[in-house]
Amino acid sequence: MSISLRRSPRRWLVLASLMLSGLVSAAEPVVRIGTGDWVPYVDQHRADGGALARLISAVFAAAGYQVEFSFYPWDRNVLMLQQGELDAIMPYSCSPMRLNYGVCSEPLVRGEIVLFHRKDQAFDWQRIEDLQPYRIATTLGYSYGPQFDQALQAGQLQVEQNSKEDTAFRLLALGRVDLHPQDRAVGYAMLRRLFSEPERRAITHHPRYLNTEPLRLLFRKDDPQAEALLRHFNESLARFARRGELKRLQEALYRGDPDRWNPQAP
Repeated sequence: MSISLRRSPRRWLVLASLMLSGLVSAAEPVVRIGTGDWVPYVDQHRADGGALARLISAVFAAAGYQVEFSFYPWDRNVLMLQQGELDAIMPYSCSPMRLNYGVCSEPLVRGEIVLFHRKDQAFDWQRIEDLQPYRIATTLGYSYGPQFDQALQAGQLQVEQNSKEDTAFRLLALGRVDLHPQDRAVGYAMLRRLFSEPERRAITHHPRYLNTEPLRLLFRKDDPQAEALLRHFNESLARFARRGELKRLQEALYRGDPDRWNPQAP
């Protein structure tokens, strides 16, 4: 299995040098996948790219492909996919808006979006309408589920959008916003990584989830090459699922130790 992690757009120069050194085989075509730092699912500071990068690399390797991951902002990933600069992007939910330009793979793991808030703030909600009085910090390029996205587009929520992943939590810790919707596993991983123990203890999440749905690879729509990659990926992924690998990864994410999970060779 081979994995290449990219942090700059100079992709072709790197691939050319690898080909000259004989490290890339013509029999193993390279799949270009755009992603973003989203620990614990994806982590550009790990040599293996994190849990989902390990999974996707193993699935594609079993299908005869190598994978090159490029780390970009989420909205730039979408633009590069639409322009044909990437073969796929991940991990994304299969929202109706994304189906305008993409085709979704079979599920990898299931994410759960919850609302983080400070413990000293009494907070409860039942419906999206209940969120209207609150200041909410979000991240550009994210989907938080159909109901939230529709309310946001209709201007029914007080939302401050930020380009950096950690900004929303910092605003929440400072009391400048009231709520931050985030994947539960990602949220607690970020709190552990960026905040002191007293700061972490001051933040919790509401038990009612805002949205839950699978995370997937998103391939380019109306592209025969992308359709072939999608078919090969899904076929290989199904074999991993039958062996229980996806279940093991999901359980590791819920336990908070996905870095200990490694896919078993077919």
